[in-house]
Amino acid sequence: MAHEHPASSAHHHLVPGFGADRAAHYDTQASVNLAGAPALYELGVSALTAQLDGQDAASLLFVGLGTGAELMPYARFNVPGWRFTGVDPSDAMLAVARSRLEAEGMLSRTQLHVGALQTLPPGPLFDGAQMMGVLHHVEGDEARLELLREVTRRLKPGAPLVVGCRVGNDPVLMNVELRRLRAYGVPLEQLERRRQLFAQLRPIESDAALFAMLARTGLVAPRPLFLSLQFKVFLARFEPGAADDR
Repeated sequence: MAHEHPASSAHHHLVPGFGADRAAHYDTQASVNLAGAPALYELGVSALTAQLDGQDAASLLFVGLGTGAELMPYARFNVPGWRFTGVDPSDAMLAVARSRLEAEGMLSRTQLHVGALQTLPPGPLFDGAQMMGVLHHVEGDEARLELLREVTRRLKPGAPLVVGCRVGNDPVLMNVELRRLRAYGVPLEQLERRRQLFAQLRPIESDAALFAMLARTGLVAPRPLFLSLQFKVFLARFEPGAADDR
């Protein structure tokens, strides 16, 4: 999951700040930057396994897999027949994921692809997908819609999608976030730089705006799974005939 580096680059290209210099420390930073990160990973797994409960075999797509932390809870959810495909533009982040998955005995059932999602070769449609912390790195609604369409092009009808991103840019909640980080020892100059960078972001402005975007790509019935300040996660379902693409 890549979610806490402000950037205006679309996910179609390598997002600055996710190279080898950061990959080794990313999970430690993420646990500070996002309060409740372990619960977030487990809830994503809980949602997808609940939606596909009873399937001995399933294939899941993970967009922006990063270091692979979001896959780790699957080891205790008793789904040995499930297969995973993780896509990320950073080879350094996926190198960490590869080592972690190998140590947990999960690498044999995981395909890792370095690159943007549209560079993943065509294959059988996936039973479900997850995309954590990616949409707010994509600049502009049209580019975000295209990424969501690229996800849904690869999903079976009825497939669940867990999607998480920053929603809104509330200065009060930003102050809460920065004050918490200050308590964790982040230097004041870094906090101020973070404030300035986030002020330049144009995030999805509201839940309603996100839901409208999902609806345009056939992703329906979004339900809240997780909230940590301005990072929100929803469970939706892909219904091709429901796309309101206007």
